[in-house]
Amino acid sequence: MISTPIRRFGAAILMLLTFSFSTGVLASQHEPKSHKAQLAATKSTNTQSKKLASSKKEYSRNSEIASLPDLRKYPSGTPRKKAFLRTVMPYITSQNAAITVDRNWLVSKQYEKRWSPSERARLKDITKRYKIAWSGNTRSVPWNTLMEKVDIIPTNMVATMAAAESGWGTSKLARNNNNLFGMKCSKRHCNSEPGKVKGYLHYDSVKEGVNSYVTNLNTHPAYKSFRKSRAQLRKADQEVTASNMIHKLKGYSTKGSSYNNYLFAMYQTNQRFMVPN
Repeated sequence: MISTPIRRFGAAILMLLTFSFSTGVLASQHEPKSHKAQLAATKSTNTQSKKLASSKKEYSRNSEIASLPDLRKYPSGTPRKKAFLRTVMPYITSQNAAITVDRNWLVSKQYEKRWSPSERARLKDITKRYKIAWSGNTRSVPWNTLMEKVDIIPTNMVATMAAAESGWGTSKLARNNNNLFGMKCSKRHCNSEPGKVKGYLHYDSVKEGVNSYVTNLNTHPAYKSFRKSRAQLRKADQEVTASNMIHKLKGYSTKGSSYNNYLFAMYQTNQRFMVPN
């Protein structure tokens, strides 16, 4: 029979062993949880860092699109042509879409007798942008002039001229001035900013350059015959396309009709890379 002191001593030892084992179990369970938490926190931080870096990269990429990318890094031929068209086509189609919206609105208002203040303001803005004199009287709107000027320039015609004038975006004028069309500036509008090609207009973005070119063809007196030819196609209910408008452009080059022939041949050769037009 075990005496009471011995039983008490054994119980104390058993309790000590149980406490040591429990502590070890708790420690073994708690340490991995802490390690997992650290890994999760580290993973979360890395994910956030990657997202931030990605957003910065995306912002940088979007900012770079504003100016013409260096297309010389693409091999000449098909790769460079496709890269050039991927860059400029969205701006051309966007500009033509905006013109179409204005033109359709004008058509819808042509026989309206009632004009709201906002509609008068819109018409005033259009006439100002297209350099058309208008007294503000809705009973004497210069509709013929408006319908001649407020119209698209065929997308593929613009793309072909941009490619021809800029060497598919590789010329110094295109790279430094975002000027794809060889558009010169008058002494009054020229400046001598460092890095810009002097004597030519320069733009902050490709979009601005495209819009300026389209506006020039739609407003400058030198291209009045081009606009007349386009209006005749409209009256005959024919589509305004690159094929039937390139030869109508006069006065853009000192080479005359040979320049138009060159553009047309270039358009036919590269039509497969362009949008249906």
